[in-house]
Amino acid sequence: MKTEPCDLNDTTREPTDAQLHALMVAVSQEVIRRAELARERLMRQLRDEIAAANRPRAAA
Repeated sequence: MKTEPCDLNDTTREPTDAQLHALMVAVSQEVIRRAELARERLMRQLRDEIAAANRPRAAA
């Protein structure tokens, strides 16, 4: 579905239902994308910390 862009700050014309729906879909897709990136980053950090904890320690 292709809709015209809307300006939510324009008080003279309200966005159509289709425009609001497109906006909600775009926002939800961005939220999912950012959540996936955050999860990947946290999992990478967790794996690095587990690997560091499992390394043999040098005797001091």
